[in-house]
Amino acid sequence: MAIKYENNFSKAMELLDENVEGALIAGSELVRSQAKANVTAADRVDTGRLRDNINYKLVKDGNYTGGMASQIGSPEEYAIYNEFGTGEFAENGAGRKGGWFYHSPDGTPHFTKGLTPIKFMRNAFRDTKQEVEAAYQQELGKGMK
Repeated sequence: MAIKYENNFSKAMELLDENVEGALIAGSELVRSQAKANVTAADRVDTGRLRDNINYKLVKDGNYTGGMASQIGSPEEYAIYNEFGTGEFAENGAGRKGGWFYHSPDGTPHFTKGLTPIKFMRNAFRDTKQEVEAAYQQELGKGMK
């Protein structure tokens, strides 16, 4: 009886790369969906731009463990203010005190003491952690014997 050695390492690594990408996509979809729901639940939807532009992109480079990561968030410049708050309500006391006046696009003056943080992204990560871990386990094992 002869023993045949077959090296499938490169095929296994290719499959693992595909599975890692699938896991990142599955996890990112869960977090993105929850972040959008968090914005809606916090009643922070005027135009819908913040909520509708929450998305993710896969980044493949050597700066991340495993060479791949998912960046999830919103490109809207005011997303950070909704996440961390502003003025007297800003996290860690980092905001301006005493309030201020501003003009809305129609020219109407308003006074505000700031915006309370809704932590829509951080809560999305925390709230979906178990689901994301389950999706990772499912995706990473695909096609492996």
